[in-house]
Amino acid sequence: MDIFDRLSNNKGATSGAQSKALAQSILNGRTDILLECIDLLSCEIAEPAQKDIRSGVSRVVEVVALNRPDLVAPYLQRLMPVLAAQETQTRGMIIRTMGFCAHLNKPVAQNAMACAEKYIEHKEGLSLACATDLFLGDLGAISEEDAQHVFPLLERSMENLITNEQDWLLEALFRVFQQLGKPQQARCFEFAERWQDSARKSTRQKAKRILRFRG
Repeated sequence: MDIFDRLSNNKGATSGAQSKALAQSILNGRTDILLECIDLLSCEIAEPAQKDIRSGVSRVVEVVALNRPDLVAPYLQRLMPVLAAQETQTRGMIIRTMGFCAHLNKPVAQNAMACAEKYIEHKEGLSLACATDLFLGDLGAISEEDAQHVFPLLERSMENLITNEQDWLLEALFRVFQQLGKPQQARCFEFAERWQDSARKSTRQKAKRILRFRG
């Protein structure tokens, strides 16, 4: 059974398990499966009826990129059209993949910033907003120049925060913090101060991790 059949016949948790199993096969050396996934995403991007396939395959690619970004980085350009997919979950997984691979293929990751800007301007849900924040954090962590490019978008995300997004935005700010100038770091401190007494333990921890940079 090929990848299309394996993912088209499953939904929900079962589909997630299938995606993880396929990703593990790639990590174990079956790179031909990754190429098939990339091809499948390219072919199915314009087919509304295949959203479950896109989601499943995007999950495969995301898991591989998390563990072995070197395997996915050469194919980022082919993934760019998926950032315009209909479903937010698929877009979120691919923008996250761009972040994982940014240090290995920065030119394409930088091109993905145009999509990230749209995602921040019109936040369509928590998963996509958080994935976008983390993508910007990964890209901005590469160098001071990259941090200067992404920080205005992170500021806009701070100003357009949606419910429960703060943990991921705090994580993104932490990743980019040491590449920022003093005025930008001060802006990060202000945002972290808003959340240092949050009722959520994870939020408090992430906020205080930034505030420790004060010394």
